[in-house]
Amino acid sequence: MSRYTRLESAVMDALAHDLRAEIPDLAGQFEESRPSQRRNSGFGLFTEMIVDRTRPVPVSGPTGDLGTVHAMVGALPDSIAFKARVRQGVLLGLMGDSYGQDTRAIDFATVAFDQVFTVDAQGRSIPFEPAKYTRPSPLPDLQRHIDHAPSRAPEPTPLKNVGALQRVQETEPPATNFMDAVFGRAGLSEPEPEPEVRTPTDATSLLIGLWALIGVIAVLLVIVFDFSFVAAVIFAIFAGRAVKQPSVLSAIRKVLDNWRTSRVILKD
Repeated sequence: MSRYTRLESAVMDALAHDLRAEIPDLAGQFEESRPSQRRNSGFGLFTEMIVDRTRPVPVSGPTGDLGTVHAMVGALPDSIAFKARVRQGVLLGLMGDSYGQDTRAIDFATVAFDQVFTVDAQGRSIPFEPAKYTRPSPLPDLQRHIDHAPSRAPEPTPLKNVGALQRVQETEPPATNFMDAVFGRAGLSEPEPEPEVRTPTDATSLLIGLWALIGVIAVLLVIVFDFSFVAAVIFAIFAGRAVKQPSVLSAIRKVLDNWRTSRVILKD
C-alpha cells in the first residue's frame, strides 16, 4: 500500500483540526485510509482517498469541499488552498487550489513546503502548530504503577543460642561487648533518681482552699466558742476579703511553698 506524501499528511492534519467541529472523526478516517489516484491539474492537485471499508460510516455529515488550510509550496509566490472533499461526512479526497498559479512543473510528491496555516472568519492567517494541538500520549500514565517496586525485606529472625552465649542475647540492657555479657559488668551503679519537680501553688486553687478554711473556722467559732451566727458571718466576710488581697495571697503561697520544700528535704 502506497504512503501519503509529507505535504498530504501535513495539510490533512491541519484540515482535521480545522474541521473538528463539522467532522469530528476526520483524523481517524485519514489514518485508516490509503491514497488512490493522484492528479496534478495544472492549477493545483487532487488525491483520491479510500477509507477502510470496515470503519463505521458516520450517521450524518456535511458534503462538499471543506476547510481553510493553506501552505506555501515550492517556489510559488502565493499559497495553495487545501480542502477535504467529503460526502455525508465520509472522506473522499484532498483537493489543492493554486488560485490560477501554474503547477504543471511541480512534483507534489517531493516538493518542499512550509507555512501551513488556516484562515479565520475575519480573514486572518493562523499558523498551524501540530505540537500545540497534539494530545499527550496516555502510555506514560498506563506504565506508571507500583507493582514493580521491590518488596520490603523481612526482618531477620533473631538467633537463639544455648549455654554461655545465651546470656549475650538475654542481657537487658544490651551488653557493650561479649566479655561483659558473659562475665557481668562491674562498677556499674544504679542511676540516681531524678529530683522531684515541684509545681508552684496555683493562685486560684489556693484562694478557694482559704475560703473553705475560713468557712470551717467560722463554724467552729459558733459551735465551740459560742460566737453568734452574725459575728461568725462578719468574720468570714472580712477574712475572705483579706486573703483575696494579692499581697496577702502571695505571702500565704510563699509560706506553703517553703513548707512543701522543707518536707521534700526531710523526706530525702
